[in-house]
Amino acid sequence: MSGVDPSIELVFGPPAAGVDLNESITAAYDIVSCVVLGIAAAAVCLRFYVRTMRGANSLAIDDWFVVLGLVCTCALVATTLIAGAYGSGTHVWATTLPRLMVLLKVVFAEPWVYAASVTSTKISILLLYRRLFYTGEGDMLVINRIFTIMYWVAISFTCAYPIIMWIVMAAACRPLNFFWMQYSGATEGKCIDTLMFFLVFGIVNMINDVIILIVPIPRILKLHMNKRKKFSVAGIMLLGSFVCVASIVRIYYLTLLTTAVDISFILGPAFGWSSLEPSVAIIGACLPTYAPLFRGIRNKDSNTGTSQKGSHHINLSQTPNFLKQQSHFRIEESDEVELTSKKSYFQSTGGSRDGEGSIESEDGARSSRDARGITVTSQVEVVRDVANVV
Repeated sequence: MSGVDPSIELVFGPPAAGVDLNESITAAYDIVSCVVLGIAAAAVCLRFYVRTMRGANSLAIDDWFVVLGLVCTCALVATTLIAGAYGSGTHVWATTLPRLMVLLKVVFAEPWVYAASVTSTKISILLLYRRLFYTGEGDMLVINRIFTIMYWVAISFTCAYPIIMWIVMAAACRPLNFFWMQYSGATEGKCIDTLMFFLVFGIVNMINDVIILIVPIPRILKLHMNKRKKFSVAGIMLLGSFVCVASIVRIYYLTLLTTAVDISFILGPAFGWSSLEPSVAIIGACLPTYAPLFRGIRNKDSNTGTSQKGSHHINLSQTPNFLKQQSHFRIEESDEVELTSKKSYFQSTGGSRDGEGSIESEDGARSSRDARGITVTSQVEVVRDVANVV
């Protein structure tokens, strides 16, 4: 067929009948990859804004790991754009052998960057889990055996993934440049079946995504909050399930690569979904940190509504003597304690004039007002019902 590089036709054979050599899906994947990366960058910026609302000291190591993940994902998207510029997403018969050599060099570099990107983001998520569910009472992982097992399995898979990937890629071909030179007619060299390795390791990576997704579920179910809040928190966590979808689609295209002749055309979506996966993971990793922002908005609306009704807002930490009055306290739904807090709150159900009132925790457990070990360290908005005050 006219216009086909003879060297390409020698290696890949003639194009199949009906193949449009002008067809390209490069632009679509490039645009989507850049847009989702931009959303991920905005999500990280909002995360830092929320986390620093109470000062820069509020930042934790998981916040910095998500930044590292974002930087690596930017590099990963760059490899997608470079690959597209050299023929990824176009039919192999529409390119030339020199351009194909450059494309294969990008294919060789991509797993190194991909492993760093997904690993940084997953470590950030796992460290976030540790911060969310750490109680401060010894080892957080002895509280729930299922949580313990899944957490450490996820940690092990996550940390081992890049190490194995980098070692295998470093030894994939001998000599190393045979990885991209094998299509130029070079015969002195040998490579492992890298496409099959990518496929198998992609499946392992997807399994790890599923494990990370369900790790927090046992702990969420044991949180002292009503069912609606539990479902809300679990729903936010499960938004990361799209990462698993991206992994599955990526595996599908890796499967096609193992048998495809038109490799450059299949590489387009393979690169695209590889870039989308960590970007979506970053967005999912940031969502649980937005609780203080939404709670602040709800509290603002609640304060406006209750002030119009003539209710009085009392700060427990500043008016401890007020508990000695016989009155009714109601903790509003907007007074939600975020998951990352190690603080507790209580509601007074009334007390005698000599101060022997009772304290009720969220799960209904009561103790005397003089009980030791109960400390209120957070400011909680309490509404005093004037009609019930004696």
